[in-house]
Amino acid sequence: MSTVMITGATGLLGRALCQKISHHHTVIGCGFSRAVAPLHQLDLGDQTAVLSFLDTHQPDYLIHAAAERRPEYCERDHQGTLALNVAATEFLAKTCRQRGIRFFFISTDYVFDGTSPPYLESDPTHPINFYGETKQAAERAIIADSELHTIVRVPVLYGEVTTLEESAVTIIAQQLLDSPSASHDHWAIRYPTHVDDIALTLNDVIANPDVRGIIHISGNQAFTKYEMATIMAQILDVPSHLVTSRATPSGDAKRPKNCALKDTRLLQYGINHQRDFATAVADVLSTHMPRCQ
Repeated sequence: MSTVMITGATGLLGRALCQKISHHHTVIGCGFSRAVAPLHQLDLGDQTAVLSFLDTHQPDYLIHAAAERRPEYCERDHQGTLALNVAATEFLAKTCRQRGIRFFFISTDYVFDGTSPPYLESDPTHPINFYGETKQAAERAIIADSELHTIVRVPVLYGEVTTLEESAVTIIAQQLLDSPSASHDHWAIRYPTHVDDIALTLNDVIANPDVRGIIHISGNQAFTKYEMATIMAQILDVPSHLVTSRATPSGDAKRPKNCALKDTRLLQYGINHQRDFATAVADVLSTHMPRCQ
């Protein structure tokens, strides 16, 4: 049985990766401030500690899911975002290559500007906010380091949450509960993707040594936040006439309009995990929010 190390294991995607991949491999989950046993606490900015950890546990694979993903926070803290999203990623990629560890990097659809969707794996990147810029820089460092690494671009994520604020999708449900008449963005088009589908996909990719380079994993249903809000309003019994839309995005960080990711590679290997958004988000809300039951 192979050993898979996962950074960011306390996060939304990291938890799903640990759960699903542990069915087939030995998993070593790592986090930082929120890590408690059986997860390991590891500061990715401490290169000596990272080297010691890798040499002690000797994983066969490393999935680097740790990142600063909040665009507004990235705009406020360039130094901290660069340290985690770029410097730590570049060091991990180099270190994995030196030790023969297969390296996977979780990137984002925000490396694209959203003006010419859908985007192929080979399309040139052109981010319009600092978060996207750091992911683009990390991708370039990884590609320069080795063609054996794998870059995994994903869109907005949802799944089993500890709080509704944990996901940019389920936070819409919290907004509906707190202020049913608040307006929701009806401009940007998103492709919400369940973290379990990403974990299942990566489990398949790990089993296939031929899948290298850049891959896209994305849900195939398009929604604006307003459209997601109308679906969740029905689940939460919020009157539909209270849910309103706005034609402009909010927030300090620029958002691309439509960064649809087209999969031209995984389908060739028969790898395709999808689920219906309305059904899946209802399950998420009913299971983890007592107020929704």
